[in-house]
Amino acid sequence: MFAFFGFMLLPIFYLGYTNKLGGQWNINSIVLFILTSAMLLLSFIEIPIYNIRTKKPELSDEKKELIGEFYSVPLADEMEKGDELVFNTSINLNLGGFILPFILAVYVAFNNPGFAALETMLIIIMATHLLSEIKTGVGIVIPNYIGLLTIPFALILDPGNAATVVLVAGVFGILIGTITSIFNINEKTEGSPSINLGGVGSFKAVYITVLIAALLTYLPV
Repeated sequence: MFAFFGFMLLPIFYLGYTNKLGGQWNINSIVLFILTSAMLLLSFIEIPIYNIRTKKPELSDEKKELIGEFYSVPLADEMEKGDELVFNTSINLNLGGFILPFILAVYVAFNNPGFAALETMLIIIMATHLLSEIKTGVGIVIPNYIGLLTIPFALILDPGNAATVVLVAGVFGILIGTITSIFNINEKTEGSPSINLGGVGSFKAVYITVLIAALLTYLPV
């Protein structure tokens, strides 16, 4: 994942270097590249904010290893910690996938207010909530493509400001939709050691949305 997104940053670096990005958001091109790079580099940092109790699943050692390898979650070790029956599940905010995109979206929304972003955001919140899955041992998982749903709405409702609609509606919609999914979890739910908002299970969706929105600010000279 790190290598894939690093490759996707190359056109943003080039366009940022030639000062062709960020004009619609009143953001310097190089600053925008640094910010998008920081989201990727800091995606490994989780900030715990709350704890809930969820049921520990009954999994084979092989499945624990597979989940751990695929999602980079140390599930086998976490299963041995604490209570034998329940996780003390930590709800975390991911620095690169939640906090930094949220700050960028707030800044852009404040400087470019519009109803199109709000209307699209409500659709993305609903779509994220309905399509989210509480995956045993991992947390809340959403489709990586969910942010792409903003593009047709942006082009229909406000084509001249599509970059703003995609960023604001996509980031806020995904993050809020993921947060609302937490209310579907209780002590009887087969849970995970942590639920990482903007991290495992949702980082890719948020980051793809940010990268596409950044590219849509391209201004040919």
